[in-house]
Amino acid sequence: MIRRAGRAILLTTCGAWVLASGPAAAAAGSAGDARGVPLLSGDVELTVFVPGDPDATAYLQRVLENVLAAGRSQGGMVADIDLRVPTGAVLQIAAMPGFAPPPLPGFGAMYGAVRAVSVDAEGQQTLEPGGVTVAYGDWIGLRTRFSTVVMTGIATAAADVSVEHVNQPVIALQPNVDRLKLRLFAGPVENEALRAADPILANLLFAALWEWLRWLCFGMLWLLTTIDRFVGQIGWSIVLLSVAVKFLMLPLTQYADSLQASVNRTQALLQPRLDEIKRNYKGEEAHARTLAAYKECGVNPLYTLKSLVGFLIQIPIFIAAFDMLGENIALDGASFWWIEDLAEPDHFAALPLVLPFFGGYLNLLPVLMTAVTLLTSWLQRDPHLTPELLHAQRLRLYLMAGAFFMLFYTFPAGMVLYWTTNNVLHLMKITLWPSRPPAA
Repeated sequence: MIRRAGRAILLTTCGAWVLASGPAAAAAGSAGDARGVPLLSGDVELTVFVPGDPDATAYLQRVLENVLAAGRSQGGMVADIDLRVPTGAVLQIAAMPGFAPPPLPGFGAMYGAVRAVSVDAEGQQTLEPGGVTVAYGDWIGLRTRFSTVVMTGIATAAADVSVEHVNQPVIALQPNVDRLKLRLFAGPVENEALRAADPILANLLFAALWEWLRWLCFGMLWLLTTIDRFVGQIGWSIVLLSVAVKFLMLPLTQYADSLQASVNRTQALLQPRLDEIKRNYKGEEAHARTLAAYKECGVNPLYTLKSLVGFLIQIPIFIAAFDMLGENIALDGASFWWIEDLAEPDHFAALPLVLPFFGGYLNLLPVLMTAVTLLTSWLQRDPHLTPELLHAQRLRLYLMAGAFFMLFYTFPAGMVLYWTTNNVLHLMKITLWPSRPPAA
């Protein structure tokens, strides 16, 4: 299995040989209990079997075992497989129960998935159960958050992908040729290891995003890696990454802040007039007077949309940090303060019972993150806003803080650490360097 202790990736094989499962199990069993080859990525087996021919199955498995043993290396396994296969032979790659990452509760459950995927120059596609077409040169196989087993060079017209159990995909291919030439990669979902096997495999990283967002992820990954080369502790590197991104975004956030201040001034001036119109007039007359009020103030009725600029600026950065830290194998097994593994929730203390959605642990980082957000929302104020408008603004910020708490509570601690640092920096900004909106 692939595990990470500090900086070193430790590779071990499965503890025992495992029979092929499902349809392959029956076929392999009828062929004399021929067993699959366990791969370095852990609890995944590769099987070549010929139904009804135990001698051919045993021979193919011995050849496959020798080839894979020769392909092992510290960064994973890259093996070139050249097999003559008789008619009716089936090549199967199957995920065993131990291949799936430890399950997480709540929204964190998304990080426990095992998927059957194909990868080409266009990106990664998740394979659904049923028949799929596999082009020569495409990579096809299984992946989790941090590890993958994929193969390419498949000279076959189609592959049958079936899911026997939840989170245990099985890919079965029946070659339409008598010679199978494959390249197989089993190892970490890590940029350098993937590119060393084939640059196309880098498409496994941040695969769910648009291309421009993927490049933003790679930029943040490069920045984090560069910081970590000097710091040498990934937890502190994440903190410094948040500081660096905040600094780089400063011109845009200042512009967004000026737009928000302008909206607040206009809203404070306009809202009393709108409230009066609403109290005293109805129908067409109310509508006409409202438009006149907007015109007198020199603003468009949609002027409040300017306040969304700051939110829109943050969204791509949030998504990029979210995906980059969620798929970053450097966090796997890395500790920081009380956090034993930055790739999992921080598990500060065990709860006396398992709560639905929240799980069986108190995760302290999301609590701290939310507390900082609430304090910031309470302290942040614009002197132009009336008490009613200030109350409404705070209520929106409190609701947003609650939504982020629900979202982040079961997420990996490395991601929550980044966002908590970002919130602390914002709190420092409004307390140490309070903004002074220009007079209207």
